Amino acid sequence: MARVGGGAAASSSAAPTNSSSNSGISGLLGGLSLGPWQRLWGAPNRRAARPKAEVLAELKEENAWKNSLVTWVLPQAVLERMPFVVQTWFRCWVMCMALYFGVGAAWAYYAYYALGSQLFKPGDIPAREDMWEQIKVSFRGMPLYAMLPTLTEYCVEQGWTLAYTRVGDVGLKWYLLYFVLYMTSVEFFVYWQHRILHMGVGYSWLHVIHHKYNKGDQMSPFAGLAFHPLDGIMQALPYSWTLFYVPMHFLTHELLLFFTSIWTTNIHDNLHAKIAPVMGAGYHTIHHTLYNYNYGHYFTFVDRLFGTLITPEENEARRAAYRKEAAQRLKGE
Repeated sequence: MARVGGGAAASSSAAPTNSSSNSGISGLLGGLSLGPWQRLWGAPNRRAARPKAEVLAELKEENAWKNSLVTWVLPQAVLERMPFVVQTWFRCWVMCMALYFGVGAAWAYYAYYALGSQLFKPGDIPAREDMWEQIKVSFRGMPLYAMLPTLTEYCVEQGWTLAYTRVGDVGLKWYLLYFVLYMTSVEFFVYWQHRILHMGVGYSWLHVIHHKYNKGDQMSPFAGLAFHPLDGIMQALPYSWTLFYVPMHFLTHELLLFFTSIWTTNIHDNLHAKIAPVMGAGYHTIHHTLYNYNYGHYFTFVDRLFGTLITPEENEARRAAYRKEAAQRLKGE
């Protein structure tokens, strides 16, 4: 697993000390050894102190360990004949199913059954038939969804990306900066991937499958992965291609994929929490009902930048104004 600082610290202690190699707090104090925390917070040149082969071997070791969390269920004879990349795909597929069904079932139980009478008006809870349809669409797509993280791990293992294994390889401040840059890229390109899927054949061939659920009482946590497989992969691609131009801690990248699976469950439950600028279920329900607004991922910033943001409060004000205008027209007749 990813280790913080150890290897980088050892490499830096063996390197010659000079004034140009000290930075930040260490530089201000004349190059004194300030312990692992200060080394962790240091400059991003420590990655170069470790041979690339060592970093790649560590990545492969981590991925093998993650595979073992699932592949232990297979007979040893089968496992020995299974290529490593197939083991990775099998692990991604099984974990995708476990997360989808585990989180989705728990979310649906508490939102619709345990607390449904408190959270929803009568008739607003999705029908079991709709949830079952969403489960079938999602289940058919999962083997193909699992191919993207599998291919991403293969590229990382080959050294084609800027992924690294230890926070200490770059220092904590650079880890945080790279994280912000990575998420900025993801937010921007997820927005545009999603918006493109609302154009022409992108919608009529692919995205329409997901937008069958175009009313609040048709959406459920199980709709989060109910896509045409190519649609689902396209919207996740920015997580992978950003690794090619932004240094990113690989375990953090995979934890983000895990969190995204939970997030997509959340934004389809039709429960609005006022947590702007986070684009929660209230915003995404508007997207499903009005189609051409609120394309964003986690935050509202990119929608606001390109003029496609409608808040739940603005939408409710529009609906109230429309109802008032309709009532006045009827009264005039």
